[in-house]
Amino acid sequence: MRQDQECGQLKSLVQDLERKGLKKLIGEAQVPVAAVVVMACNRADYLERTIKSILKYAIPVLFSSDGSNPDVRKQALSYDQLTFMQHLDFEPVHPENPGEIVAYYKIARHYKWALDQLFYKHNFYRVIILEDDMEISPDFFDYFEAGATLLDRDKSIMAISSWNDNGQKQFVHDPCKLFWFSNS
Repeated sequence: MRQDQECGQLKSLVQDLERKGLKKLIGEAQVPVAAVVVMACNRADYLERTIKSILKYAIPVLFSSDGSNPDVRKQALSYDQLTFMQHLDFEPVHPENPGEIVAYYKIARHYKWALDQLFYKHNFYRVIILEDDMEISPDFFDYFEAGATLLDRDKSIMAISSWNDNGQKQFVHDPCKLFWFSNS
């Protein structure tokens, strides 16, 4: 029964991918400097705001769904500007230590699968990862463009991040201040 379900989902996915393939999104001319991928599982209610905040900038966006949540799939496929990817993983999780949260293993599998698709199958050199509940600021892509320059110049830098748990109003006093963290 599980195999029949997987087969049906895969057939549907192949049809969607053929209809809205990556080449249709980015054209034949040039692969963008970075892919933008929105990672999601089961929070369809957050997606619309996230996707709309990204699509304002007319860049190719890929969407990776972990599992087969029909609401997430429907929301993602309602945008012609997105390329939909679906990660189906029915393998049981065997935590290394008792009491570990199984969801972390599932999330890690999804991220690995999506990154493998982007780097190895679609040959992107860089990837910007967003989650389904994030809304980007107007200077978001400028920030990552500047970060790409740093990545190219300094091989000790492995990633650029815009994640900031301390970016909330009660913690931020100077919106123009930039903190630089370095191992050297």
